[in-house]
Amino acid sequence: MAVTAREPRDAMSAAVAPLSALMSVDACMDAVKIFGVRAVLAYRPDLSERERRSEACTGILNRSDVINLLMGLPVGQAVPVAALSDAERRALKHVPRGVVLREGATVTRAAVQPLRVDLAVVPGRGWQSAMEQAERFTPFCARAALVDGPLRRRDDAIMQADFYGIGLLAVQGDEVEMLVPPRPFVRKRYTAAGWRFVEDVHRQVS
Repeated sequence: MAVTAREPRDAMSAAVAPLSALMSVDACMDAVKIFGVRAVLAYRPDLSERERRSEACTGILNRSDVINLLMGLPVGQAVPVAALSDAERRALKHVPRGVVLREGATVTRAAVQPLRVDLAVVPGRGWQSAMEQAERFTPFCARAALVDGPLRRRDDAIMQADFYGIGLLAVQGDEVEMLVPPRPFVRKRYTAAGWRFVEDVHRQVS
């Protein structure tokens, strides 16, 4: 039962039990390809926001200028368009349907992030490559490497995983051993890159 011979979602199924204590009870799991990496993400959708976007036929929200505009607007509070910067007013022309509400000389932000990613698990054959790929998710969520079979240089793998806070799980047959639990993610600030990451995930799992 090799991880490399299966889809990431299937490879992840055996790891659900040891990881379940680290995930929210309402978390969903899906395989995505992001940052050039095939991974399985545990995430919590904002169902009201997804429904609102569906009803509004909101298109893809991935422009950096538009996201920066939204991050500067309070949710549900009208802001005079005249109070926006030149760059924000230019971005306003590219906002997809249903993201903001224009009424007269004011604009009101309606959109929020459609989901929250809790954990990214990267399956792989070797622990070094899997951990390197898992590291790409560092700014956005907790991360873990899921390695197929016995680990070479097991002590080194455990030491490095613990140092970098990357979870390390080893698959042997139908059993999964959690050698290092993933370090809980602590968000230090909200960024446009973080919102784009969420939108990319939302596009793939919706």
